[in-house]
Amino acid sequence: MGIHCRWCTRTAEHPAPPPPAPAPAPAPVPARGGLVGATRTEMAGLLTVWLQGHGWMLRSALRARALIARVQPHVVVSTSPPHIHHLAAWFATRGRDVRWIVDLRDPWATSLPRSAAADAAQRSRLAKSLIAAVERLVIHSADQVVTTTRDLAAALTARYPRAPIRWIPNSVDKELLPPKSAHPFPGLAVAHVGSLYQGRQLGPVLRAFRAFLNRHPRAATAGSKLRQAGEIEAPQQEAIERDLRELDLAAHVDRLGRLPRTEALEILARSHLALVLAGDGDYQVPAKLYEALAIGIPTLVLAPRDSAAARAASRVGALLAEPDDVAGMTELLSQLWSEPERFASMPVHSTDHQTLAPAMSAVLSGDGHGHDAAPNVVNLA
Repeated sequence: MGIHCRWCTRTAEHPAPPPPAPAPAPAPVPARGGLVGATRTEMAGLLTVWLQGHGWMLRSALRARALIARVQPHVVVSTSPPHIHHLAAWFATRGRDVRWIVDLRDPWATSLPRSAAADAAQRSRLAKSLIAAVERLVIHSADQVVTTTRDLAAALTARYPRAPIRWIPNSVDKELLPPKSAHPFPGLAVAHVGSLYQGRQLGPVLRAFRAFLNRHPRAATAGSKLRQAGEIEAPQQEAIERDLRELDLAAHVDRLGRLPRTEALEILARSHLALVLAGDGDYQVPAKLYEALAIGIPTLVLAPRDSAAARAASRVGALLAEPDDVAGMTELLSQLWSEPERFASMPVHSTDHQTLAPAMSAVLSGDGHGHDAAPNVVNLA
């Protein structure tokens, strides 16, 4: 028996209200030198960390602790992001006879993407030290740490050599996904389903789409569009607005905002190409990669070639381009428009949950590292 805790979701008998939406980060502090500027930077960073768990973390830990006492599970799994879930799990499992598994899906204090340097918490020395201390506490306290990439597992193992760390790639439950639609969108339909934040920029894709439409006027009149479903942070929104004006592309781009999961998946199922923007994260792979491939949509991953996302793309059969390779993206769009049959039968590696069940079973049962795995890291490639 186990409990998977996205804390504050429910108790055994009494549903609980969903966790409050994350509080907005403090407004950026204008650059300012001297003691006053340094103090403001430190305070902004500490406030950012505090806001991540304000109002729900302690209540979640107490509720989970009571649930553990009542249900007596064998395993508790805490999942991030947000990483503050793991601190709630640490509180909830203290003194309890239960295995605690940390499911670390994104970097925390170790191996952060370069774009994270702009975050208020990362500009503060005190906040960075606090985050690193909490990561260290969690990883040393957990019975097992699981990541979704070999790269992050290796980086964590280098920092915490005695910690039990394994990696299991992401996957999907195909039964919960729609089939590829028999009624696709008109023209060439390109979809990006996911949030745009930090290093995930749509600008090069927009320039490639403009170049593609200029090269194939019939595609423009046929209704070709790029559809973006998901939240867009303010800096990315401003950049998109500017690009749409400069490229005269507004009629060919739909920004759909945040959609229910079923509607977002339907957008993918009716598209001819799915985009996965991996940003500058060298240690993480967006989960949307696996959904699009499982539906049967050709999927283009935009990631540096030496990143975890690029290696995952090659492993599962996705297409790959550098994030700023406008010419390469334009050529791919042209081929997809002119020779769609080339992409209809691309070999794809299975990304279904069932293929990973043995590895996940070993993690939940605490069955060591397995005979074929290197120490600390399970190899499923």
